[in-house]
Amino acid sequence: MPIRFRSAARILLMAGVPLLAAATARAELVRVDVTRRADVLGGRAFGRAGAYEKLTGTAHFAVDPSHPHNQVVVDLDKAPRNAHGRVEFSADIYIIKPKDPGRGNGVLFFDIVNRGNKGLLGVFSRAGRSNDPTTEADFGDAYLLHQGYTLIGVGWQFDIPMGQQLVGFTAPIATDHGAPIRGWVRMPFLSDTPVPSMPYLAGYNTATYRPRDPQDRAYRLTEREGTYASPRLVPRADWQFARSDAGTLVPDTAHVALKGGFKPGFTYELAYETQNPPVAGLGMAAIRDTASAFKYGGNPTAAGSLAYMYGASQTGRLIRQLIHDGFTVDEQGRKVFDAAFVQTGAAGLGSFNERFAQPNELGAFTQTKFPFLYRTTVDPISGREDGLGRRIPPGLEPRLFLVDSSSEYWDRGRVAAMRHTTMDGTQDLDDAPNVRVYLLAGTRHGTGSFPPQDNGGQFTENPNDYRWAQRGLLAALDAWTRLGVEPPASQHPRLRDGTLVAHRDMRFPNLPGLQQPTFVPGGFRADVPAAYAAMPFLVPAVDADGNELGGIRLPIVAVPLATLTGWQFRSERIGAPTTLIAMAGAYIPLAATRTDRDRRKDPRPSIAERYASRSEYLGKVRSVATALADARYVLREDVAALVDEAARQWDATVGSTGPPRTAGR
Repeated sequence: MPIRFRSAARILLMAGVPLLAAATARAELVRVDVTRRADVLGGRAFGRAGAYEKLTGTAHFAVDPSHPHNQVVVDLDKAPRNAHGRVEFSADIYIIKPKDPGRGNGVLFFDIVNRGNKGLLGVFSRAGRSNDPTTEADFGDAYLLHQGYTLIGVGWQFDIPMGQQLVGFTAPIATDHGAPIRGWVRMPFLSDTPVPSMPYLAGYNTATYRPRDPQDRAYRLTEREGTYASPRLVPRADWQFARSDAGTLVPDTAHVALKGGFKPGFTYELAYETQNPPVAGLGMAAIRDTASAFKYGGNPTAAGSLAYMYGASQTGRLIRQLIHDGFTVDEQGRKVFDAAFVQTGAAGLGSFNERFAQPNELGAFTQTKFPFLYRTTVDPISGREDGLGRRIPPGLEPRLFLVDSSSEYWDRGRVAAMRHTTMDGTQDLDDAPNVRVYLLAGTRHGTGSFPPQDNGGQFTENPNDYRWAQRGLLAALDAWTRLGVEPPASQHPRLRDGTLVAHRDMRFPNLPGLQQPTFVPGGFRADVPAAYAAMPFLVPAVDADGNELGGIRLPIVAVPLATLTGWQFRSERIGAPTTLIAMAGAYIPLAATRTDRDRRKDPRPSIAERYASRSEYLGKVRSVATALADARYVLREDVAALVDEAARQWDATVGSTGPPRTAGR
């Protein structure tokens, strides 16, 4: 039977955060229904924070559509209202908190869930992926719990399926005075294998908009090779809404069947009319109002005086949108979020607060939009003056770490360099004082793992596990926010020192079997006419090995056994071999000996030529890891683990002793 708390006060006190009775009368978080509550790992104590518990439930909201802080929500004025003139909605909520709130560190850490999936433990505690962490492996080394954080996930995405332990959001539907609102949507999709039919909806286990009339002859399907070629219209008679079932086509509005089948490596885009748009932007209000109620709500002696948020990729862009749309400040003008760790958000926003929103859209061209910086600048094309922080009053700015992988500079037009250069790409820029910008050098979009895996590319996948740096940066962000300790300097490639270069000036070594990235197209904007849409294409410069020079260079890059890139071409096996795999990287091993590299015509010095022994290699790794810890880019307590990781990579690559030194001469 659900445990229902009639006001926010009960859940907040239970969660160990302050709640002032006077504040609850205006709280937009109406109540939280807790359906499940359990001890973490049988009540085990985690350092000074002691034992933890987890709670699962539903948060209920009611907002005033006329309030100035809410009017930014698209179509909120078209949502149904209750008897008090408010718009109601609800969201799943998931909390992991100290059982004794006074023993926590005073920080509410919001996990901005990605497609309903929780990420904090996997990233910062190096845990296995789980949407209901229960076992020791699910909590990893429990770093976040030992630090005393309260972890909170609130649903914000309306198309997350119920169940499956995902964190979703129930949005009201906008209408035109009760009549359905109609509109056209576009759905891109791609296959790596030839198939007769494909699902076209937004993917990632979600389903959004169905066609109003599957027989409508005005609907369009286009195809193009790879990502950037010009699209070709597919005749309407050649495709239909159906799926192939043992060779028979079955009507299905979630699938498209194509005469002759879909080609591997081709991008298809379906355009059709649908109806009943959800008021998607209220997902951001759910995050804001939960944080506000939990932060300002009750016992002033309890923990919970600060709120942070973390998001990666989709939710990294969502945090950028949250900031731009003013959702780090509550309806009463108070700072809600004190800090944000934005991972792989690059220079994009998202389809999060618009009619017929598509939050699963991958943010390639359609979401690369001005503004790119937190501080206010002028768009030289439109003349518009804007910045991510334009709606944030002075003194209420959150402290921001903007952290990207190499893929954000190379892949799908995400134009990460625009976060720290002028929009014409000719000068370096520093952002606002509350912002730091970091590149994790030699990384792909998502963190890697060793040994490198086959991802359908021309090389194996980049295995650089950059979570070591994420842990160090989180500690630095926390010290900056809680204690006022100045954070490590921004680390990213720059024009002034030659570590950031125009793509046309890129000089990559001629490695055996490597397809040079000289013809990869650059990024484009979606908010200006096509003639003006091209953006400067700036990428990190590389050393003689092909490893990037700028940014935070973890030992796997600084003391290499391979070249690691943030880009990767598709193989012939999956089609379109001149096109990059989205958000991927490559691992190109060094030759073991001089003889090996001469045979391969590899210009890079071999492993035996670089390192006299395994111990010499590990000594260099330790030196790099220690320097990173001194600069606070990694945790000091993680130095030994970084060395151990490097030892395993050495053993897997060249054996426990490595090639004899004489073999390298």
